[in-house]
Amino acid sequence: MDAQVTFLDQAEAIVGTDNVVRVTPKEGYIDPYPLNAGRAKWPGVRPASVEEVQRLVRLANELGVPLWSFSRGKNLGYGGPEPRTRDMVALDLSRMNKIIQVDDQLNYAVIEPGVTFFELFEYIQERGLKVWISVPALGWGSVMGNALDRGYGMTPMGDHVQSVCGMEVVLPAGDLVRTGMWAMEGTELGPIFKGGFGPTLDGIFTQSNLGIVTKIGLWLMPWPDVYINGDVVVEREEDMPKLVDILTQLRREDVIQNNALCGNVVRAATMNGPRSRWYTGEGSIPDDRLEEMRQEMGIGQWNAKFAIYGDKGLAERRLEIIRERFAGLDSFTVKARLYEGSEGARVAYEDIADIDRTQMAGVPTLKPLSTVSWAAENGGHIDAAPIIPARGQDVWEFYQEAKELYRRHGFDLYIGYHLYPRHMVHVTMIFFENDNQEQLAKARALYADLLAAARKRGYAPYRSHVDYMDVIADGFDYNGHALRRLQETMKDALDPKGILSPGKQGVWPERYRAAVAAAL
Repeated sequence: MDAQVTFLDQAEAIVGTDNVVRVTPKEGYIDPYPLNAGRAKWPGVRPASVEEVQRLVRLANELGVPLWSFSRGKNLGYGGPEPRTRDMVALDLSRMNKIIQVDDQLNYAVIEPGVTFFELFEYIQERGLKVWISVPALGWGSVMGNALDRGYGMTPMGDHVQSVCGMEVVLPAGDLVRTGMWAMEGTELGPIFKGGFGPTLDGIFTQSNLGIVTKIGLWLMPWPDVYINGDVVVEREEDMPKLVDILTQLRREDVIQNNALCGNVVRAATMNGPRSRWYTGEGSIPDDRLEEMRQEMGIGQWNAKFAIYGDKGLAERRLEIIRERFAGLDSFTVKARLYEGSEGARVAYEDIADIDRTQMAGVPTLKPLSTVSWAAENGGHIDAAPIIPARGQDVWEFYQEAKELYRRHGFDLYIGYHLYPRHMVHVTMIFFENDNQEQLAKARALYADLLAAARKRGYAPYRSHVDYMDVIADGFDYNGHALRRLQETMKDALDPKGILSPGKQGVWPERYRAAVAAAL
């Protein structure tokens, strides 16, 4: 730890005393929802520029102090800002929050890592720019950090990593590189064309410890003429496979233009008060009580949301097709609300009712944060979100297995499926009371069982809590873990001293591997 103290002392000359975070009762970085007892805080540094990042990385190389980088540390449910080992220093990029450019003719932005969804949204609204952004459940996080961790939103640009176009990256030795067309001096093509010349490198810096991304180009959505917010309400639990198959087929045909969201009764209840409002018994809420709850809330066993955007004639025809696909199915109801501007103008946010001015309209919010208090006022959660094929029967079978595991461990099964054309994100959350060691032990056991059940079927989460990165990475085992060997080869070549985020996504530099292997 002497090297860590020396690093912090010398970092003051780079970022200033106020931006070196030393561990005190009120300062330090930690997961706000720790899964294990006895977690301590980490020290950190907060650079404000690319040059400061480069100097910090060079200092880290000189002293052998590893850095754990993050954009804002709001990846809650996955460990937040917490590094993996005690010798690391948090590299907090939240002060790098410049919106460098937003072009509403070609529909793109150029941003730094500290820019939040709220900040980008407000920047666009204040200037009257004709673009919509895509936002995830909570708007306080980093636009860039969410994209690089393969997060998602709920508009046509909702697969956020697919909207990244060109990067500026500080490499592990402190050198600066730009990818794609940005590798040329004097060009404006960086955020416009993804290719460049030669191998495309952007992908190796997503969920990566091969560099620190300090700038990205990000594609945005043109402001639509009209916006339709739709719901499909399904009364019977067993009709879920039909719902999934129809929605994903509509998405493949681009009739539905965004990734539809499908939630169950527990998901709806978490947004309508704590668990004690609905049920005070032990174990999972019984099916008969869930049926009563859905009727009390006036919802279905399954509640899907979709959206349509663009030209009014095309939007109305898309909605007509959606209604036709569900017509004649018992227990299915399609509802929709169309919003348009006055006198032929494009729809404006003031034209949209509050209930539909949501993430599907590209509006950031913090409303879902209240769900964390489901189990207790001092609540926490971990997300378990494996990727599975977008086939109704496959989804139903894994849902039944997940439901049984939740019951076995005494938790309420929260479902928030995100449906894409060919895959879906099987989002479940495990809610617990912070510092309740009995609940935390059960939560860890349930999460481990969910991972094992998914892996047995050939499924895996698309991102991971820091505590489970090694376990999930170990499941990618084709040809004796050939992928990991390739990742380690790249890590050792680019980062021979193992400075940048050791262990991120289970990729460890050489100096850590023996200890990690012994611990597995």
